[in-house]
Parts: sequence; C-alpha cells; structure tokens
Amino acid sequence: MKTRFDLPACLALVMICIAGRALAAGPAQAYLRAGEHGQALLMSRLGECYAVTPKHVIADELFATLVGGSPGAPQGDGDLLQTFGYDLSILRASGELTRQCGGALTAVPALGQLLATADSGVVTSVNGDGSISRRSVTLTDVGLIYLRLRPRSMDDQLFKGLSGSLVLADQQPIGILMSVDPETGEGRALRYDRAIEILRPFFGLPASVVREEEKSTVDTGSGSNMAGEVVEWSAPPLSAEYRAANLVDPRETETIWLVRPEGFPIELVVALPGDKAHVVSALRLVGNGVEPKTRLPRDFEILVSNADTGGWIPVRSGSYFKNEADKLVEFAPVRARRIMLRIYSHWGDTEAIGLSGIEIPALQ
Repeated sequence: MKTRFDLPACLALVMICIAGRALAAGPAQAYLRAGEHGQALLMSRLGECYAVTPKHVIADELFATLVGGSPGAPQGDGDLLQTFGYDLSILRASGELTRQCGGALTAVPALGQLLATADSGVVTSVNGDGSISRRSVTLTDVGLIYLRLRPRSMDDQLFKGLSGSLVLADQQPIGILMSVDPETGEGRALRYDRAIEILRPFFGLPASVVREEEKSTVDTGSGSNMAGEVVEWSAPPLSAEYRAANLVDPRETETIWLVRPEGFPIELVVALPGDKAHVVSALRLVGNGVEPKTRLPRDFEILVSNADTGGWIPVRSGSYFKNEADKLVEFAPVRARRIMLRIYSHWGDTEAIGLSGIEIPALQ
C-alpha cells in the first residue's frame, strides 16, 4: 500500500516550524481582542503569564480575549493589571494559552550595535485562527525611542490591527509595533530595549540598568555639579516658593520645584556654565523632599543641544520610579551647551509634579 504524499500539508507544517524557530528568539505572541483588535507579547513572572500590549488596543476595557499562535489556536483571557508610559499595558493571562507563555526577562537587551547595521526586519503577528503572519519591512529611521518601518512590498502592508506585533531583525526582537500611519502605511515601533526598560520593575529586573554600549565614567558623587541655571520652562511654578531655579541652586538644599500637570510634555532647559560646550554623559534627577511620591515625574526624555537655540538631539529616555531617591541617567558622551528634561507623565497626583534637584556630574 502506497502512502499518499500531501505536498500542501507538508509545506504548511514546514512554515509553522520556521515561524516557531523565528519566534523562539523572543517572547511568545498572541492575537488580542478587547476595545480593538491587536497583538500581545506573552512573558512570565513568578510562574504566572502576562500579556504586554499597547494600551490603546485595550482602550477603556478591563478584559481581553487572547488566541495563541500555534496549531490548535489555544484560547486565553486577559485581565488588565497596570498601564505604563509610551502606551504600554500589562494583563494577567489565564487559560490554555498560558502553556506557551514566553520565558522570564533577565536583562535589558543591548540593541545599539544591531540597530546600527540593520536596514530591514520582519513584523510577526498572530491571526485570529492562530496562524502566523510575517511581513518584511525596511527600517527607515532608528531613534532612541522609536523605529520607523516601511513595508517592502504590497504583500507586506501594515494596518491598524497589527499594533502590538513583534518586530525582529536577525531573528532578535528589536521593537513592538505601536501604530500605523493610514496615509503612508508606515509603522512606528517602540524599541524593544526601551519597552523592557519601562517594564523591568514589574518583571523583577533591577531598578537601575545601564546597557553596556551606553556606559560612561562619571563622577557619581554630589560634589561636582555642572548644571548652570534653568533658562527655559514650559509650565509656571505653583508659586514663587516652587520656582524652577530651585532645581540647581546650591545654596538651597530643602527647596523643590513644583508645577501643575495641566499638559504634557513639560520641558525644562538647563544651561551649562561658561557659555560654552562641555562634554557630558549623565544627568541625575533628585526627588528627595517631594511628597507625596505620586508627585514625582514618571516617563521622561533627555535631550542635548550644542547650539544657542534649537538643535535638540534626544540621548536617553526612561522612567523615574517612586522608590528611587534619585536617578542617575547615563548616556554616550556628547558635547552640549544646554540639556533639556522633557517629562511625559506622572504617578497620579493631579495637583502637582516636581523634583528637588537636577545635577549634571562632571566626567572623571
């Protein structure tokens, strides 16, 4: 008796295996249905499975339905737990889907070298029936926070329902697709290292992680502060007692800066001394004295400029957590005349947001 060779079925099995190997480099993925249709990344923590997805996909819902990306399309539920900056949210996953949950996070990945040479990638997503889709894209822009993606052909078009998809380059996760421009079809992805940096406290990573590619040698003490004066600000202080000059005044050790969080981003510009460029590689945000801690900034970005006006270049972004007395933000050494702190969110206090100091350590 001869065995019939079913070529279409064999090819389908091969494609599933190839997709599985490609996805093995990163977290597991799932199709998600809540306020909108989208995608989720499945990651584990302390034996539990969690789904990471853009907050706008959840919208105002507290519950989501999940479908796993494997034969049989395992089902699961998701209950909203927490939202973060940069439009990220986490749900607790349950059901059969959790058997294929991704591994636990162990470190913030270093993507600088890979992104410096990569010019193409693949957007992977899960369909409602559990099948895997892969779309080839060209990387048109690599920033410190976001990546820009352009479909490589008509068969690789991106669209709104793909938000939350994983972006891979050389089979390594490099981004999470966050939005698609309906006019140009270009996608915007949050860098994977930036996303993990934001989520790391939830998944038990250390509160302060500096990627190897961004390490620099700075004076970590408080004795050499190169911050000159605060020369620009986008929000007025609550009163003269809480003016922006308090942030860099060495004579005042117990004063703080407070503004009303009526609109984001909130920007502060600090000029370095001597009306000349200095080589800087870090900035310290000080929160001692700000009470309650919900008044501390949450998500922020650091920009530098070597010009008298404009010329801003982003060098680092991150999150200031409520349990941190201060936060040393390190970046690659750069020449600058001015440094901008751009605050995107706070921890829930609608009355005020503020800091007690900004320090710019000198290079050793």
